[in-house]
Amino acid sequence: MNLPVIPAGRAPSPGPSLNSGGGENYRSLSLPVPSCTLRVYPSIHQVPAAEWDSLLGADDLQATHRFIRTCQEAQVEDARYRHLMVYQDGALAGVASLCMMRVKLDLLSTGGVRWAIRRVRGWRAGFLEVPVVFCGLPVSFGQSCLRIHPEANTAAVLEVVRGAAESCAVEVGAGVVCFKEFTPAESTVLQPLTGRGYLRLASLPSCRMVLPWPSFEAYLASMRAGYRRQVTATLRARERLGIAFRKVEDFGAEVPRIFPLYEQVMAHAEFQLERLNLQFFARLNENLPRESSAILVEREGELLAAAILLRSPGAVTFLLAGLDYGRHRELQSYPQLVTEVVAEAIRSGAGALEMGQTSYALKQRLGAQPSARHLFFRHRQPVMHRLFHMAGGALFPELALPARQVFRATDAASASVPSAAPGAG
Repeated sequence: MNLPVIPAGRAPSPGPSLNSGGGENYRSLSLPVPSCTLRVYPSIHQVPAAEWDSLLGADDLQATHRFIRTCQEAQVEDARYRHLMVYQDGALAGVASLCMMRVKLDLLSTGGVRWAIRRVRGWRAGFLEVPVVFCGLPVSFGQSCLRIHPEANTAAVLEVVRGAAESCAVEVGAGVVCFKEFTPAESTVLQPLTGRGYLRLASLPSCRMVLPWPSFEAYLASMRAGYRRQVTATLRARERLGIAFRKVEDFGAEVPRIFPLYEQVMAHAEFQLERLNLQFFARLNENLPRESSAILVEREGELLAAAILLRSPGAVTFLLAGLDYGRHRELQSYPQLVTEVVAEAIRSGAGALEMGQTSYALKQRLGAQPSARHLFFRHRQPVMHRLFHMAGGALFPELALPARQVFRATDAASASVPSAAPGAG
């Protein structure tokens, strides 16, 4: 079985020999897996971009060389990287990015568990804060960063990546290895990790909305009356309050205005793996100029809220939000922003809108459906691993979200969420 995000039917691209030129850019590891070789690159700039991207589908922007380069150039959380290219019989069979950073392992905990851990930190700083090697990027957009060719030996590639991640953990002194943000279908592919001692744990669900409507008006017409009234109330409020919307394709000049609003969102965020920096926004605009854009919510020239979007042939991704918390309740800035993101995605002709891992109630009322995400977690110290095995449900609780029937029965089937690659935002 192969990871579903890779387009089937594409022949593996031939990988250059390990003895070819440019050996100073990577190192090879001896592998216990027959027929496999591995190249390990510390910098994405050393990785051949076209070859890396050859395993990706058209909508797989967040695994592209350019997106990974954005994260590494921006030095998000000062993470250290290892980029892996796995070859089977000389053909590229899989790619993955590893990153190393310090993480509070209670970041997904809630309620009394979080309160108790914070009390402990009052007298023991750094409690449950450890260096972690992630198979994934140092950003929380609900998407994995492991891709395997459909004709490759999936189990062999996964074993190579696992071995490389654990070798990196030894190298940098990290106690934890974590494969993060996998959909249920992808998690089935990664199930062999549990045989290697990994715990399969819940991450935050990600929201997705299928967009079968030709227009925003058709979308509204398909909603059940109670949900439609909420959206139309938001639309009437924007007229009454004098709120204007502006889409900016090249948003580099707006980054100094957008970034402080993003920081306000992070200051209020319940769950937080990382804090992006201003350089990430600037690099995203520079490295993905055709795919990235911003939606600005303004009133009399004042920026109230902003959304950063990614556009691929089949989907729009609501990647990031910024919000002026001093005005958002009075002006309903966030509902206005998310409603406009839905409208923009429909106008673009995209087949789906990926809405990310926050604000579930609002996004579900607009028609998004949550999809589970999973982590595969292993502590290298057996005693600590047993403790996490016992406490995993408390530290990584499965979030229960109510089901909502937003659309009329005749429209619900076309707006249901099929098995899909994860998004973020």
